[in-house]
Amino acid sequence: MRIASPGLRVGVRRDTFRLPPTVRTRNGIIAVAVVALVAAMVVAGVLGESYATLPVDLRVTSTADPLDIGATTRATMTLRNRGRDEIAPRFSLSWLPEPYYWRIVSGPLVLAPGQSAQYTIEAPDSVSAPADGEPFQIKVNDSGSITYAISAPIEIPKRRLPIVNPSLSLWTQRDPATGFISPAGWSMYEHHDRDDRTMIRQADVFGVQAARFHVVQAGHSDPGLWAHTGLIQQVPFPTRPFEIRVLSRTPYEAISGGWLVTAFGLEIRDGSQNVMWLLFQPTGNGDREYDLPNGYHIKVYDVPFGAWATRTIDLPALYKELHRKQPRSVMLKLFLGASSAQANDVEGYIAGLQLAPDAQGTSAAK
Repeated sequence: MRIASPGLRVGVRRDTFRLPPTVRTRNGIIAVAVVALVAAMVVAGVLGESYATLPVDLRVTSTADPLDIGATTRATMTLRNRGRDEIAPRFSLSWLPEPYYWRIVSGPLVLAPGQSAQYTIEAPDSVSAPADGEPFQIKVNDSGSITYAISAPIEIPKRRLPIVNPSLSLWTQRDPATGFISPAGWSMYEHHDRDDRTMIRQADVFGVQAARFHVVQAGHSDPGLWAHTGLIQQVPFPTRPFEIRVLSRTPYEAISGGWLVTAFGLEIRDGSQNVMWLLFQPTGNGDREYDLPNGYHIKVYDVPFGAWATRTIDLPALYKELHRKQPRSVMLKLFLGASSAQANDVEGYIAGLQLAPDAQGTSAAK
């Protein structure tokens, strides 16, 4: 006896073995009941997702990463209802054990028989967006039934700049321990004494969306001697030069030995004792580069005070000049800090990072 449902076969061979007639009769009744139950479970979807097909034609026409977070957050497709009944489409992306439902941005809520329409869908948050390089499929199901249709696998190549969300957009990531909200892909931290204040927020300055870093240093002795805040991400070592766009209101000032009073920029840690600070502060006297007594390598890029500026960071060249071996990955930190050596109120803005034009990359932060 063989019972089949679309996409699934449940079979029982009659000649596998033989039992006494009374036992065969009783077990035959049980077998029929079990198979009937299995068939009912399949229809009800209890055994998993149904393999029945929703009578639609689904064609994905484009995917996009408009927020430049290194993940697909928007997709456009055409849908044609080939069935005899209207359907109310729901869209989800499938690449993890549980599908993530996306919201419909445009397209009819109900599709009549024979009707075709274009739909644009968006991820509700960064968690439900598949990262570049991660194969995924777009699924549509009728909200009134268990049937569905699914696209062919889609895979967006990984970006050449190995930084998630380099434009510092999509401020939806909340740290459950601290409650801090940060751009997707970045972790935020704060370190200050009771009289100091630190803050990172999304801001618009001169029409440019950016992350605003603000530190108020009271001038009292702090644990660690600094009040500072930053955004952190562990990334593969960037093998191509990249640009960073900044607006600095943090003047360069150092005391004896080159120790800094304030610091605004980028910290690079590679897992060894090597630490590099690439700072963006007005010096009034060109770029500066030196080593601190503690081994930190300092490079200060002279930028105008209170105006947008773009500087190119070439980590492979810097490592070569310093005779350092390139690591596989680095901890990248965008930060602002002020020493407790004196009172200060400083701020800086970072609009994002992108591959330098001659690096022939694809990432952008506008």
